[in-house]
Amino acid sequence: MSPGPVRRAEELAEPTATLAEVDIRSELSTRRPRLPDSEGLDRALAVLAREMTENPRSMLQRLVETARELCRADTAGISLLEGDVFRWEAVAGVCASYRDGTMPRAASPCGVCIDENVTQLMHLPDRHFPALRAEPRFVEAMLIPFRVRGRPVGTVWIVSHTDERKFDREDERVVRTLAQFAAAGWQLWNALEAAEEANHRKDEFVAMVGHELRNPLAAICNAAHILQEVDTAGHATAVQVVARQSQHLARVAHDLLDLTGMGRGTLSLQTGPVELQTVMAAAVETAQPQIARRGQTLAVELPGAPIWLMGDAVRLSQLVANLLDNATKYTPPGGQIWVSARSTDDRIEITVRDTGIGIPVDKLRAVFDLFAQLDSSAGGLGLGLALVRDLAERHGGSVEATSEGPGLGSQFTVRLPGLAPPPTIPPPVVHKTERIPNPRRLLIVEDHPDVAESLALILRCDDHEVRIAHDGPAALQVLSHFKPDVVLLDVGLPGMDGYQVARRMREEALESKLTIIALSGYGQTDDYSQSMQAGCDAHLVKPVHPNVLRSMLGAEIPSLSST
Repeated sequence: MSPGPVRRAEELAEPTATLAEVDIRSELSTRRPRLPDSEGLDRALAVLAREMTENPRSMLQRLVETARELCRADTAGISLLEGDVFRWEAVAGVCASYRDGTMPRAASPCGVCIDENVTQLMHLPDRHFPALRAEPRFVEAMLIPFRVRGRPVGTVWIVSHTDERKFDREDERVVRTLAQFAAAGWQLWNALEAAEEANHRKDEFVAMVGHELRNPLAAICNAAHILQEVDTAGHATAVQVVARQSQHLARVAHDLLDLTGMGRGTLSLQTGPVELQTVMAAAVETAQPQIARRGQTLAVELPGAPIWLMGDAVRLSQLVANLLDNATKYTPPGGQIWVSARSTDDRIEITVRDTGIGIPVDKLRAVFDLFAQLDSSAGGLGLGLALVRDLAERHGGSVEATSEGPGLGSQFTVRLPGLAPPPTIPPPVVHKTERIPNPRRLLIVEDHPDVAESLALILRCDDHEVRIAHDGPAALQVLSHFKPDVVLLDVGLPGMDGYQVARRMREEALESKLTIIALSGYGQTDDYSQSMQAGCDAHLVKPVHPNVLRSMLGAEIPSLSST
């Protein structure tokens, strides 16, 4: 069994028993058997099977409760072998409080049971295993081992604390049956734990990859933007290549982080009144360059009157853009793509249709699975349509794929619920801006040199006075003598992280109107909240487009808190 009830073996004054000293009686066959309760056992096994399916983690505890009830034992338990110790994984009855106790294998009767791999019936086992001395005393114990693929895993055991209850062959039959369930439950439990751990590690890996992509992306995007503003002959083609590839990498990074959010259930929505035409226009603007490069034609059909719905404008635009991106990837150069939106019966339908490679009937549902790709040569990670389905469902809607078959094109239809009345005050429209003549004193706190330098170049082109610090202590030193108006603060600094830096800056600049804008590779709800709690006025996700910064720096300081 295990050490929960009393002392560990190393604390015992007496030596532990050897196998030869163990009192293992063979009285089972001579005892008068009690009448079997086959109906009760069948009901118990049905309950255990259901528990194994619905909640495998609690199945072992339910099993020992069943063993105690069916065998009329005072205590029942399961001890699992973990290295050189046994742990009481599940206990019911008199000794239930000793659950999770441990005892060395050599000091436990479970060690004998595992070594012999046969049923053990012991009378007063504490005579040979002093660690079991407790009140009430273990008068009789029956232990049955269970194994998985030949490897010993643990024992199921029942205990009587009085001379009145003695176990027989029927008890052995019941416990042996339950031991088989224990082996199956242990395998299912471990498989579930392993799957969850693997999924957790995958999420952590994907999040880290996405985060690591963001810093070089920020530098590339900034450098490309600077080069695009300098009209130098011979550089135009190279600049466009850098710009395209940086945008592609940014899309990969966003998809990877969205995948992590989907897996963790933390993909956030900022829901409010959304104008459908604005959502569609943003998606078309995102997809148009790729469609043009492939020589494809895009036809857009939208309602003439404004249509409002409740949703997240950014995520809905992403949903439609992903459908358009999928259409252009799987449509040959010169092909046709159609996108339309309409309202019908208080619902909204968005349709994207193409003349592409089509979808086999047996693949129509699978195209929405993670990492699914009909043609790997089309590129991408197989995340776009999975994200479309997730976003549609998070908005209370659905998405359906239809196709006449290979070579006959495909159609994706998104159905979203409910029309919304137009807001009394339309949401603000953010226009693209060029340079805003409002020079500020800016401090960039960023440990990645290329990101910091490229961002500083952009801001200096807009006539801002800029200083750079690569860690927290250096930033606090610059703060004291430079006295910036705005701090662009990377939260992922080594040593003193950005949140600590923000708090220190608030303490040291109590009288100033300092604005702190957090820059991060992460953009979930918790990340925004953490930045706000640290004293930041806004939280931006890398890579940040220069025009976003220009718009913020040209606005009144109080408006930054709502960004």
